[in-house]
Amino acid sequence: MEKKLIIKRDKQPSVKLPLIDGASSDVRRTILDTDPHFYSLIDGRPIRPNKSILKYKQDIRNIALKRTVCGFLTDEILRIDREIETESKIYETASKHFDEYQYSFDKFLAHDNNKTISIMRKSDNLSKDLTKQVEEHKAANYEYATLKSKLQYIEETLQIMVSFQFFLYNAAPIMWRETVPKPVDKADILESDSNIFSKIDINAVKLRLSQLAQPCLYFETPIQLLNVFNTLEKQNLNYLLVTEELNAEKQQFLMSVQRLKILMDMELNFIQQKIREIDDIIKCNVSRELELQHAFYKLLNKNIKYLVSSKTALQIFNYVEFAFEEIIAPNETNLSSLEMMYCLEREFNNIMIDLTAFDLNDVKVIEKEIYSEGVSQIIKAKLANKLLKNVDKLNKRMKSAYDSSKRPLKN
Repeated sequence: MEKKLIIKRDKQPSVKLPLIDGASSDVRRTILDTDPHFYSLIDGRPIRPNKSILKYKQDIRNIALKRTVCGFLTDEILRIDREIETESKIYETASKHFDEYQYSFDKFLAHDNNKTISIMRKSDNLSKDLTKQVEEHKAANYEYATLKSKLQYIEETLQIMVSFQFFLYNAAPIMWRETVPKPVDKADILESDSNIFSKIDINAVKLRLSQLAQPCLYFETPIQLLNVFNTLEKQNLNYLLVTEELNAEKQQFLMSVQRLKILMDMELNFIQQKIREIDDIIKCNVSRELELQHAFYKLLNKNIKYLVSSKTALQIFNYVEFAFEEIIAPNETNLSSLEMMYCLEREFNNIMIDLTAFDLNDVKVIEKEIYSEGVSQIIKAKLANKLLKNVDKLNKRMKSAYDSSKRPLKN
């Protein structure tokens, strides 16, 4: 136990903590009431209840925080006290100003009371005068409105009379209307003005009324108009009868038109059907035409081409033409091979008829001579053809020899 106490007394703290209560670092303080088994010197710090340095640090932090909060609260209390003092001063100043203003206002009321009473008396007198003038103005407006309504009534009545006059003028005979000037269809005695308070010029109204022409009427009594209306009614009845007759004719005409329309529709349908049939026939003919054209071109390219322009056909044409020219005459008219064959056939028939008059043996001898002569001519023709080919070759060689473009160049 003693060894343990000695170790604690000699041990120095490893962490230097802040001072408490603003104690100086030169002052040493001790705690008298200590455990007799714990002898150690302290420097103004609380005694740790345990050996944990972390708990000790936490306690120091909490104490510092509490003291900081206490300082903040003290500052806030001082600030509130100062604000209360400032507000009390402001309140006292405002109370003084209010008393001054109240005194000055009472003084103003006492000074201005007589003037206000005189102004109110004048206002009452003016109000009475205004009421009297308003009543007079209402009476004048009533008289003005009455006069204007009477004038408007007169003007409307005049307009109605003028329209009646214009109607009677149009209902009168044309011969009478040509001798009488046409009346006006409108007469204005008041100027249209949106201002209801405008002044009415009575002299102008009288002048316009005096300028209206005297009415000139063809109908002098109402009976004349009744007679005219009766005549018009009879004419209207006659027109209605004629209209009914025309309506019957119209109905018949409409029925005829309807039947004609049906017939025309039938004709059109028939024509359209025929057109469709013709279109089908045309399409069929077109397809048939294409088939025939294809077959024709096929025959033209194969059979007819062979018959017309083949080597055998050309040789036959040459043989026939040669025989025709040798036996009959030169082909100056450009006869076809068929025509020349017909001519040769007729000539052959004629010759055969003529040969029947001669002896058969003599004919055979002559035939052999002709055949042998023909063979010799064929041989000569082949030799001539060969010579002609040789001459052509020689001619080509001579041309190539004398051609300047193919001569060798001299050094």
